[in-house]
Amino acid sequence: MEVTPGWETVEMTMDPSGFIEARIGASPHGQGLRTTLSQIIADELGTSPERIKIVHGDTDRTPYGWGTFASRSLVIAGGATLLAARKIRAKLATMAGILLEASADDIVLEADAARVAGTDRSIPMAVLARSAYHQTHRFKGELAPGIAESASYDPLGTFSNACHVAVVEVDVETGRVRLEKFLVCEDAGRLINPMIADGQIHGGVAQGIANALFEEIIYDESGNILTASLADYLPPTAREIPQIEIHHLETLTEASITKAKGLGEGGAIGAPAAVVNAINDALSPFGISIDEFPATPQRIRAALCAAGAPSKT
Repeated sequence: MEVTPGWETVEMTMDPSGFIEARIGASPHGQGLRTTLSQIIADELGTSPERIKIVHGDTDRTPYGWGTFASRSLVIAGGATLLAARKIRAKLATMAGILLEASADDIVLEADAARVAGTDRSIPMAVLARSAYHQTHRFKGELAPGIAESASYDPLGTFSNACHVAVVEVDVETGRVRLEKFLVCEDAGRLINPMIADGQIHGGVAQGIANALFEEIIYDESGNILTASLADYLPPTAREIPQIEIHHLETLTEASITKAKGLGEGGAIGAPAAVVNAINDALSPFGISIDEFPATPQRIRAALCAAGAPSKT
């Protein structure tokens, strides 16, 4: 069965000074998407991310988008961004070829300039961009004025993989759990920004640990919520989250034009099972198993008492 995660559109322009603006429908909220999309554009157009502006969240200016969810934004918005950047690159190469009297196929974009491969002939990107707006006669009517392109990307779904390993210590007298170590090996295809990828994993694992050990919505008999504040609905702090060891595999996928796969959900999905399985391994000498989230000290201690475990060791 085909998985269709929806499409995204990107509108991209280069102004007369060579600065680039990309307008996207997908709106990031902490994933680092603006940084990674800027890197995709910079790599394709031979410029620096500092010369790129990503516009999102302004529906008067941005194209329609499906949204940011389901680990889809880098794959799909990133794919649309790459396609739009390739269209911009093709026009820049054609323009540079005309001005430098070379084939567009021989034009290399790097260091904010267009250069004829194997020669010292080049033209600064800002000069090239200005020509597209103010010296259109130089292109003999072959190109439309300005530099503006758009692209949509509608791929099939991609699937990332991960392995989570948790090492825990359980105090059988109190039922308290201490995480000693946590290891993640993730395969999200091509890593465009490894630091952001690590941050996504750290955040997801923290959420998974919260799900496994702390977070619970409790109501009283009248339906009133009892865990309505952070004093009762407990998130983990730096004290409860151990050092997370991260390893990456980069199996490039043909299902994505960027060769990347979604990463956002892997940390949160794998961590709860790894933590509770580690707890159950520690409790296996008592013949008990915790099968309910969160694995609170009260639940662990109740299971130990039901199994006849001693209150002291």
